[in-house]
Amino acid sequence: MREEGKLKVHIELGDAKADFEGDLNEVFDLTVKFLTQICPSLEILQKIIYTPDIVKLAEKIEGLIEIISEGLILRSDLDAPAREAVCLVLLGAYLGKALGRMSKDSLSTRDLARIVRKARKTIANEMPRLVSEGLVERTPEGEYRLTTLGIRKTESFIDQYRK
Repeated sequence: MREEGKLKVHIELGDAKADFEGDLNEVFDLTVKFLTQICPSLEILQKIIYTPDIVKLAEKIEGLIEIISEGLILRSDLDAPAREAVCLVLLGAYLGKALGRMSKDSLSTRDLARIVRKARKTIANEMPRLVSEGLVERTPEGEYRLTTLGIRKTESFIDQYRK
């Protein structure tokens, strides 16, 4: 492991102390385990609260979406309805931002239409439905991003498009 890729965490909660060092995922898992041991109610919360797992989501969309310096690319042979293609692309934008590869997690209808290779009117017609269902939200700049519910719903249908 590269030295600059290591994360170090020191936790003190009352008399309980812990130090963890390693890659981000390993340290995160160890930290959560430590905290659930000293505060059992955290384990219950962890079971009922959905928190997007960036690494798991990135692995799931591998081969469907690519993040390049110019933006996002959707797999060219993907035969998905406009609404699902939009959600997949917005998930790519969310992950791109979360991973530091994109400056924002939202896209315009023009960009969405270009990436999903559908008419802009088709995309523009779909967006109000996605917003009303709570899957997508409109930003103050007039772009669209996935909500947490949208991330969860998109995660549930990704596997049907994997080769």
